[in-house]
Amino acid sequence: MSAEASTLYAVALLVDELKNEDIALRLNSIRRLSTIAVALGEERTRNELIPFLNESIDDEDEVLLALAEELGNFVAYVGGAAHANALLPPLETLATVEETVVRDQARTSPRRRLRRRR
Repeated sequence: MSAEASTLYAVALLVDELKNEDIALRLNSIRRLSTIAVALGEERTRNELIPFLNESIDDEDEVLLALAEELGNFVAYVGGAAHANALLPPLETLATVEETVVRDQARTSPRRRLRRRR
């Protein structure tokens, strides 16, 4: 198997884990979203992965917290500050969930990352 095929297989496996009923597998996949984003590239991350994640926000609080944390690190994966607005739909959705710690993380993560880049 070529390196590219191996990478695509790993990405497909992580995407499948995002939909799995097992919370541990979903958490593992959320924590490896950067791997998926790198494999997809900036444009596909903005146009495919972020909308997919936004549609998937109906999960356990632990998974949602991990997602909010990961999305806070995603500015570079969507094309930098110029495209950071692509992260707003899932972060806005996360900012409305019932669990306070998830809301707080969704609100503060990207702001801290953007401030560091200035």
